Amino acid sequence: MRARAVAGWALAAGVFPPASGCSRASAPLAVVEASTGAPNPSSPELTETPGADAGAALEAPLPVPSGVDRAPPGQATRTTLAALDRAPILRPQLTTLRAHFGGAARGPFALQHAALAVGRDGVLVSRADESDPIVLVLDRDMLLFAKERPTAGIAPPVVHATLAPAPERGVTVFAYVESMHIVAARMWADDSNPYADIEVLHPDACDALTVGYEAGLGWIVACASKTGTRAQRLRDDLTTAWGDAGIPVGTPGPVGPAQMGFDGAEVWTLTQRARAVGGDRSVTFRYDAAGRPQ
Repeated sequence: MRARAVAGWALAAGVFPPASGCSRASAPLAVVEASTGAPNPSSPELTETPGADAGAALEAPLPVPSGVDRAPPGQATRTTLAALDRAPILRPQLTTLRAHFGGAARGPFALQHAALAVGRDGVLVSRADESDPIVLVLDRDMLLFAKERPTAGIAPPVVHATLAPAPERGVTVFAYVESMHIVAARMWADDSNPYADIEVLHPDACDALTVGYEAGLGWIVACASKTGTRAQRLRDDLTTAWGDAGIPVGTPGPVGPAQMGFDGAEVWTLTQRARAVGGDRSVTFRYDAAGRPQ
């Protein structure tokens, strides 16, 4: 896979709109162009070597964040709230949230919480049906910035918005663009300016989206549907590893979203519920950085 730095917001196959560029010179706005020959992860010939033209596509390498700029490993936690004030992390932000949802807004609400770099927190709050999402980046009780329409301008409908860290001590929203069968990522740096818009994965379907991050490995993005689960690795330098359609992982016909874990930068795990005689059961799969089963 190769990434192309472009001026202003990325235009990726009609998914993203044009917008103003990032004020931070070190933060390229990138769109990932998928290669067409995704290898089978079970094949012994599987490699992650970019194509011969990959070097020519970039004038300079995209920066890999330093250790201090990297977020802790893991995935965002998800909670359902009866009211906005039920979550302690949201209480100092009630004025902002009530302005967004309306002063008389009633729950339930869906809360995602992700640990970001340098001890900051990212939260994504939406209604229980995923509508009206808002992203807040916090430093303890202080609101650093808010994105009231984090998926604005992406070709609708956009579903399964999922929070994760971003480079430059920032935050990312991954989401599934139903009309185009694309998982897209939108990143902001810590100064709230756009960092990148990226096409990550092209699954045929996505009923549940899971994203985990591990420094040195990058983001693992998994789309589960009744036909199975497909995954993509987005490296720290914002290039993708496993072709347009990603690789098949996990169990056939999973039930609900997956849980993701990491064993350093070389191994990641996917835990899913699977239907079985006598009731659903949890199954955990281990993969290396190349997507090979362990």
